[in-house]
Amino acid sequence: MMKNAIKILHIMSSAELGGGERYLLDVIENSDKIFEHIVVLPYKGQFEKLLDKYGYYYLKVNLRKKFSIKSLIKIINIVRTENIDIIHTHGFRANFYGRLAIFLKKIKHIETIHVSLLDYIDTPILLRCFYILVEYILSYKTSKYICVSNAMAEDTKKIGIPAHKIVVIMNGVNINKFHPRFVSSNKKDELGIDPKNHVIGTIGRMVNEKGQIYLIEAIKIIKKEIKNVQCIFLGNGPALPLLKKRASELKIEESCIFIGVRQDVELIYSLLDLFILPSLREPFGIVLLEAMASRVPVIATNKGGPCEYIATGINGVLVESCDPESIAIEAIELLKNKNRAQTLAENGEKFVKSNFNIKDVVKKIDGIYHSLTKI
Repeated sequence: MMKNAIKILHIMSSAELGGGERYLLDVIENSDKIFEHIVVLPYKGQFEKLLDKYGYYYLKVNLRKKFSIKSLIKIINIVRTENIDIIHTHGFRANFYGRLAIFLKKIKHIETIHVSLLDYIDTPILLRCFYILVEYILSYKTSKYICVSNAMAEDTKKIGIPAHKIVVIMNGVNINKFHPRFVSSNKKDELGIDPKNHVIGTIGRMVNEKGQIYLIEAIKIIKKEIKNVQCIFLGNGPALPLLKKRASELKIEESCIFIGVRQDVELIYSLLDLFILPSLREPFGIVLLEAMASRVPVIATNKGGPCEYIATGINGVLVESCDPESIAIEAIELLKNKNRAQTLAENGEKFVKSNFNIKDVVKKIDGIYHSLTKI
């Protein structure tokens, strides 16, 4: 590390391997070398393995409890012993601890809004209101809110955060990692994919708001028109048993392949004829950009971030959320009409390469770091 490095402490609310974690990995990898990044993980998880793989420095502080004085003291000690200059937090619980840790210190705080508090649909409404109130009360300690989409920025304003503190920096893609690849027959064999079948895929945590249940319903409809189709579900989460049960009830379990969390996501895209993100409302949808960069045609629901970069019929397709029939109709069309699918895929790849290169995104984030440290 540089002698006069500026130290950024990232505090995470999750240690899984979702969009927020991959976002942080991209930031660390592509950031200006003047910044030294240290990560606080809330528990042992898949993200830890990735940090180990790349040799990035991290510490673990238990943030699973609703509030822990012991955990707060640990973070305060990290801030002091590591001589932290900026705390950058990711997720409500991380935001809460991060701001308390600098309550009496002149350290800048940045918060990235990966998911709006208004989208915590599985959280009881009174608890959600409490979270929003806490965010509003402590917001004066936050110098900047980085929102991954205009939709997240609008939600942040709705809970009372001043507009001058909000900046939209959309996610980006490592185009050296996500690009068209040769389809590996070995990978298909490994996952139990029949080489004669059409392959659909989706990636995301198995939670209600990601809407995988509607994709399973759509697969049932698709199979009435196209028999030889399989769908890969990559991810894990509390909704997984329900999803498997529903696939079994619809007698399509052989067409639904649940492969858990993997670190070879870029290779999975090479197997797909079509990528579908059926979220009820998606904050941004970085997996859509990854699929597009991999030259895979995409379908997404028309709620949230995807509306800001997907134009139906040009670089992808938008459909109504919670509507399996709409998903199925568009999926059948793209699986049957290879020319249209190829055009969307090629346009999507060009669009992502031109507008969402991760290096350009991280330069904007570095710019905020520089502005807060006046270097």
